[in-house]
Parts: sequence; C-alpha cells; structure tokens
Amino acid sequence: MGWTDNLFTGIHEIDLQHQVLFDIVARLEQAVTLDDKWSAVHFALVELTNFVNVHFAVEEALMRLHCYPGLEAHIADHKMFSTVLAEIKKHSIREDVSAEMTKWLNHWLVNHIGIADHAYVPHLRTAAIVSTPLG
Repeated sequence: MGWTDNLFTGIHEIDLQHQVLFDIVARLEQAVTLDDKWSAVHFALVELTNFVNVHFAVEEALMRLHCYPGLEAHIADHKMFSTVLAEIKKHSIREDVSAEMTKWLNHWLVNHIGIADHAYVPHLRTAAIVSTPLG
C-alpha cells in the first residue's frame, strides 16, 4: 500500500505534500530493515512528525478560508493521527514498532486522503474564500 494516482485531489500543493508523506513513510519502511534501525526509525518518525504538522496546518488553513463545514471533524482526525504518531515515536526508542507502525501509517494515510481529504475538494473548488478583518 502506498501512493496511487487515485489519491490525487487535484489541488497541486496538497498532492505534492501527500506524496512527500508517502515518501517519508517509504523511507521509514526502509529504515526498519537496517542494522542500526532504532535510530533510523526514530529520526524518520521525527521527520514525519515535523512534516505532518506543516501539512495539517496547510490543509486546515485552506478549509478554514473556505468555511468547510467538515473542518472540526477533519481537525479531530488530524489530532488523532498526531497523537498516535507521538505514541509510536515515543515507543520507537525502546522497542521495535516496525511492522504494525508502517502498516498503520500507510493504511491511515490512504484512507484519510481517499475519503476525508477527497470530501473537502468539491467544497474548496466552489466556495468563496472568506476573509476576516485583522485586529
């Protein structure tokens, strides 16, 4: 399981970021095969965490700008993923979390992008950007 063309949203920046997420997960899958895997896995998880934070912020900002009605549920999905990822990262220092981790990450990404992300695309394409005055 990994990136496939049916995961394209048609929003260029989001699609590029999704591909980067899958690239990081692929590096993580490679890291679990290394002799000194604990450090490689841990640093790949750190990279994934950092990129996920940026990606989720971009998606949520787009949805907020377009007043996406499913924003709160989408944010809850992102928070759940971030919480599980933080737990995996914490445990990766002391134990081998390789097999279930990579399977879960791929499964979550494919399902989240294929369902939740694809759900906001029609709204973003048709809704006007709402600006609010600063201050």
